[in-house]
Amino acid sequence: MYQNATTYAPDLTGTVMDAKGVIGLQVGRDGVNAPAQFISNASALRGALLGFFLAFREYVLKKRGGLLMLVLDDPQELLDNDNRERLARGLSGLAASAQLLITTHDRKFARCLVAEHREGSQHLSVHPVNSVHPTVFVAPAQEEVDRKRAVFLQSPDNHAAAQDYVSDLRVFLEGRIGDLFDSIAHPAYATTTRAVTLFPLVDRLRGMVGSGSSELFSHPLVKQFATDSAFLEGADARRVLNQSHHDKASITYMDVDRLKQIFAQLRMNVEKVHEQFRLHRWREPLDTTVAETNLVALRPLVPPVIAVPICPDIAAFMGSAPSGGSQDVSDETLDGTWFQGKSLYYVRGESLGFAIPSGSVAIVECEPYAGRDHNLVIARHKKQTFARRVTRSSNAIGVSLSAQMPDPRNSRATMTYDDSAVRLYRIVGAIFTDMAPPSGKGEATPIETVPELDMVEIAYRVKEDSAVPLALPGQVILGGTELTPPQLDGWEGKLAAVTLADGSSIFKRVGSKLPGALGHLRLFETIGGLGSSIVVATDVVDDIGDVPLMISARRVVGVLYDAV
Repeated sequence: MYQNATTYAPDLTGTVMDAKGVIGLQVGRDGVNAPAQFISNASALRGALLGFFLAFREYVLKKRGGLLMLVLDDPQELLDNDNRERLARGLSGLAASAQLLITTHDRKFARCLVAEHREGSQHLSVHPVNSVHPTVFVAPAQEEVDRKRAVFLQSPDNHAAAQDYVSDLRVFLEGRIGDLFDSIAHPAYATTTRAVTLFPLVDRLRGMVGSGSSELFSHPLVKQFATDSAFLEGADARRVLNQSHHDKASITYMDVDRLKQIFAQLRMNVEKVHEQFRLHRWREPLDTTVAETNLVALRPLVPPVIAVPICPDIAAFMGSAPSGGSQDVSDETLDGTWFQGKSLYYVRGESLGFAIPSGSVAIVECEPYAGRDHNLVIARHKKQTFARRVTRSSNAIGVSLSAQMPDPRNSRATMTYDDSAVRLYRIVGAIFTDMAPPSGKGEATPIETVPELDMVEIAYRVKEDSAVPLALPGQVILGGTELTPPQLDGWEGKLAAVTLADGSSIFKRVGSKLPGALGHLRLFETIGGLGSSIVVATDVVDDIGDVPLMISARRVVGVLYDAV
């Protein structure tokens, strides 16, 4: 776009117009005229003008030492998406040598600017003067609230982090709700509110919803938000939010921790309501197709009753499972508490590739999150459910969901959404199941339970690369019962850990028997392309030659990505 133009100080020698009436700029460099450049579309023309402006600013700064502050009003206007992202990156670099004041009506461009300047800075949303905002009102930006929430979640028993999060959330809610009354055309808006704090605003919103005074206040999302049980008198969420205004220091970590799911839901719901408000202000049709199920946290599973050791090596994993969670083989244990706050999704298609094969069950965090690059997620957009991998560049606008198809001939398009239009739930594990597919559509279907969770007898923390991409080093493999040689026939295509007579252990996919007289030999296949397949003798015969002999085998029924 304009980046090349900023590398030198230009002399404007005039504008030119070709025979077809297309305007261009003729710029000289070091006193020598460069060939005229002809602009053929609005985005390129705007980009060239911005490039010239910033190059001219650099020239003046060098010669005169001025123009330390730049005021840019909608600089992204007429630019296409790629050039808008380039502009955001360029302005980020420019901020080191200039004070920038940028105004824009484009939320995507504004959020891209925020992303570029996030490190070491605070970002506020600005709310205009109206009947409930007697002065310009500033509140934490959506990304700032999410950042405070992330700090809180990563800081167990940190009271200050909990207090900061809930305080910013309250101010964020106040700003978003106060905006709803920004319309001088409607007489009901003219009545001032006694205070601009959260619950007087909620009470007024409830009154507007009750009267059904406009299309906005009759919208189902607005009604649902105004009547949320979290705002009712006596509700714990209301008490803590109110406490953050009057006595913030008295809030404890546990006060916020037990309400974290409700607070996350309020943050999401008010943004959905604000989206309808913006459509209303722009005289655009409100979105009547938003699925109500897209606004609630996932239903958690009933945690299984397990207590098993996490073995430090695969040889211990292959041994007889200790009863009662014995510590003889490990200092670590896995119990049912890990599964609290998790949900289950049956993966129907191959969109997660080899990481979670079709017919497996994804273990998913119930609470939605912002989504990190390369994470596996369950994504919900209106009535659609996807099982995808997140693709998120630090400079990109929105979130992209890519399918990792095992067969490139069956590719699926990558989909990109604005952050507020899609809910992402992080996949934190997988169960390899024999259950029949549940009824439903889409790439994944929610289920309440999976029988293999009750079959877990032992676990192993992976140290090598042989299980990639199903399991990475540091993740935990869940082991089921031991497999006898005849049972291997029914376990073909599935995962097993095998101990050999020479004392080594392998982690492979069970393949087929060799034909005919070689039926005592079985192929064990590599899982993810690292390492090699191997032929193993599963039964003792007179002479097996140099073929390794299987001593024992154990089912692998799942993998946990971040088990402690």
